[in-house]
Amino acid sequence: MDGNISLEQPVNARVARRNRTRLACAPCKIRKRKCDGGNPCAACTRYDYQCYYDKPARPRKAVAALLRQHQNRYHQASDQGNQGTSPQELLSRSPRNNGINANNHNEDNNHGNDNPTPSASSERYMEANSGVLFPRTLGLKFNSRNNTQRGECPGWNLGIRHNPRRSEKSINWILAHSAWKELCNVYAKQVHPIYGFLDLQSLYATAQRRWEDPHVTNEYDSVLCGVAALGSLFSPQANWELERHLVECAKEILETSGTIANPSLQDATGWLLRTLYLRCSSSPHAAWMTSCISLHIAEAMGLHQESATGTVSLVYADTATPPSAGLGQKETETKRRIFWIAKLLNTWISFEYGRSRIILQGESSPVPKSDDQEDDYTSSLISLFQISENLDPNKDIPVTILESNLEQLENYDFKIDALTLSQSVLAFTIYRRIQLLGLSVNKTVIERVINLGRRGLEATRRCIDTNRPWWHVNNVPFQFTCILLAIDSPESLVHVRDSITVLKKAAVHFGTLKSRQAFETIDLLVQQSLNRKEQDANVLRRSLLESETFEPEQSQQQIVVQQPGTATDNNNNNGTSNWQNGGNNGFVNLSDLANPVDWEIFVRDLDFSAAFF
Repeated sequence: MDGNISLEQPVNARVARRNRTRLACAPCKIRKRKCDGGNPCAACTRYDYQCYYDKPARPRKAVAALLRQHQNRYHQASDQGNQGTSPQELLSRSPRNNGINANNHNEDNNHGNDNPTPSASSERYMEANSGVLFPRTLGLKFNSRNNTQRGECPGWNLGIRHNPRRSEKSINWILAHSAWKELCNVYAKQVHPIYGFLDLQSLYATAQRRWEDPHVTNEYDSVLCGVAALGSLFSPQANWELERHLVECAKEILETSGTIANPSLQDATGWLLRTLYLRCSSSPHAAWMTSCISLHIAEAMGLHQESATGTVSLVYADTATPPSAGLGQKETETKRRIFWIAKLLNTWISFEYGRSRIILQGESSPVPKSDDQEDDYTSSLISLFQISENLDPNKDIPVTILESNLEQLENYDFKIDALTLSQSVLAFTIYRRIQLLGLSVNKTVIERVINLGRRGLEATRRCIDTNRPWWHVNNVPFQFTCILLAIDSPESLVHVRDSITVLKKAAVHFGTLKSRQAFETIDLLVQQSLNRKEQDANVLRRSLLESETFEPEQSQQQIVVQQPGTATDNNNNNGTSNWQNGGNNGFVNLSDLANPVDWEIFVRDLDFSAAFF
């Protein structure tokens, strides 16, 4: 009996050793952990990471059955004479398509309608032009049993080099978990209330797991580094060397994620955090480029579209994840906020920088709802953005609409300084647009612009005192001073002193090169404006002096050169003139005047040309 037991154990052990998976997921390969081959695997499920494979796995029985079901439906439609119905239209009627649907619209709603929705129309044209999607639609037409493409975009190129993998840099090499939590708390207090596109509870939980097991994948490190870098930027005790390492780590991870086949929601969040950081600290070109990439990553994931039927167009089938019926409302709102803030930053940076913004085709993402929390102002920020959409340089906007937008903008009364600063910048943009039309700006518009500029100055002072280095802190007083000089009226010039004072305060407090350059530029512009006014005053003063020297010469000339019978002697009671008396050959006896004239000086200074011209 003991022998039977001893014989069974090695057999079971040998069977257990043979149970190996043929293909491991990419996260398990990176962290060199055992993978069970599931989708998702047990390790990724445990640590809440996205599970994906470098090569497409074999279709499961459920997928094969679904394909056979689609084929049977297609044959039935063909037998009934429905030859005009394409395979992708038949697939779009299915409640679930597992990523192989060809159109992101409901065929039942568009049946008999020659004018489909703009979203469906734009996707149709995108698919018609795409050589990558044509083989897939061709396979559907031929009723292929396996219409999924083998490999990623076959025929795209020769594939001489392998696709890049994610960077191996880790946030664990830079700072400890306790230090990261301190920086994250600063981020949650200063940045998150305005740009609230992160789930802070999930962020803290993921960070906790990240430091508990340093060998897990670093896919989420771009988000952790971006949050810590912004927290360091707004921290009074900022460590620039540490912040630089955080920025470089996030940059290297994001640059590889921008070229991988399947970007994740963490990649979109990381690019958005990098855009905010560069808008606060770097050149306009760097911020503009990053904002374009952020919006393109959101587009690649399909965040700009939401479908009620849960279908995904073939255009985004390789990158976007079809909406799940069990997707929580909180996650849906998070995705909406990521897309709208990416769109907001790209539009505002493009307007300020004078570059083109990204226009996405088939955009159908609803505006995110307002959060119930008191410190959530993201919906207010998006409401400002909706006003600014009328300022597209490619649109001809009437002045009445611009004035109405300015009036609507003035009615907002924000309690947070960052929103007040954005409100002022938007008012300056509207004024510049009105001035560009070449029309005279009415007094009401000027008063509103000055009022909103004054609000921005007060908010800038508070940001300087509390060490909040928003980009508006330097931008608002600089642009406000320029607009005051452009208005050039006593009502505007009286505020130049306060605007320059705030700009100088920012330059002294932060002590950066750009803040000093902004102050020096404004100082030069004000000096040039003063010089021009002094030149105008000198011209007027010279004209006034010439008129004063002209009047006494004219009176003296009338005394010397008199026509017969035109002058009378006030002392002659009989009314006879000196001309008639014949004294001095008809000229006035200048010796009889109370103040005799020095003839040399008189002749030298007298301008006779004035009497004839």
